[in-house]
Amino acid sequence: MNVTTPQSDNASLETALGSGGQDCAPAQPDQPNGGGTEIASAQVDEPDQATTPRLVIRGESPNHPLEHSHLPSDKLAFVDWLNFTFSFAHFTFEEFWLIDDSFLEAFGFGIGNKRPGKYLNYEESYCLGSSGGIFAYGGDSVGGTAIVSLPGKACMEVRDWNAVYQLLLSRKARITRVDLTHDDLEGVYNIPIAMQLYEMGGFTSYGRRPDRLLRDDFGSGKGKTLEIGSRNNGKLLRIYEKGKKEGDPTSPWVRWELELHNDARIIPLDCVIHPGKYLAGSYPCMKWINQEQSRIKTVTKQAKIRFAQQVRSCRNSYGPLIHLMHEGLGYDPLTIIEELSRKGLPRRISDLPTMPTEES
Repeated sequence: MNVTTPQSDNASLETALGSGGQDCAPAQPDQPNGGGTEIASAQVDEPDQATTPRLVIRGESPNHPLEHSHLPSDKLAFVDWLNFTFSFAHFTFEEFWLIDDSFLEAFGFGIGNKRPGKYLNYEESYCLGSSGGIFAYGGDSVGGTAIVSLPGKACMEVRDWNAVYQLLLSRKARITRVDLTHDDLEGVYNIPIAMQLYEMGGFTSYGRRPDRLLRDDFGSGKGKTLEIGSRNNGKLLRIYEKGKKEGDPTSPWVRWELELHNDARIIPLDCVIHPGKYLAGSYPCMKWINQEQSRIKTVTKQAKIRFAQQVRSCRNSYGPLIHLMHEGLGYDPLTIIEELSRKGLPRRISDLPTMPTEES
């Protein structure tokens, strides 16, 4: 597919693909993956470069390793999903409370109420914090392991990612899924740019192009999504119009999100403290990711869009009623507020930790 790109985007393409005498070497090809639902026994140590299977999420050649051009930084991207397993063969209350203390120290939240039913193949599961995190253990098919699952909202509330890394080391954990995310709030690297990068071989590794799927919104303003790779192979890059999906049809905000599963690949533990390095190294054309990220800025942007959408919805649904109360029945504004308002936050805003109080 040929995509016409404005002349002003040429600099973006050159930055993404690299210039001069230095090329970004390709990442290793994807390996088959079962989606992370079958959990193997916990790994005993974080592997080094000589371990088989290799670390496959860096952009490097086996003959000529090439590190990404900028220094590793935890501010170039952020972790937006994390699943990991560790050895938990024999349950004791003492061990249970030790684990809870370690979660509190690393995450800032601990083990909560027991959940009904199983989680994946684990017999016992508990809420972890109040944002959808899960801690689970037990069962004949899980190899004596426990699992921690932190979805996006829970990752947003993590207190200290360096402490999370130390927790992974101390528990000799294995990461089974991680999502690494970069938000381009200005939309410089948008879907047309990504399509051109694909056509120019920017996602090709070892002569193989990954699968590509465009989910079009056909001009509705609800937001397009471009998928590179396959979840079945354990490596899926989603490039989507985040601002539009949040409800602002004019927003340029684009999110680049890499989802990795571990089955035939080893996910290095330090990706939780250097997510930008591994996201940038995931495909040859990803070296452009060098802009610092801010969780606060991202969440504030998200809250602003949702707030504006709620205002539009209220105006459409109740604007005529408010007009009638004020102009037709003579209600003063304070009385209208007293009549119509109630305590609480709209559902789409209540799950965000930041209200739209600052410019992003």
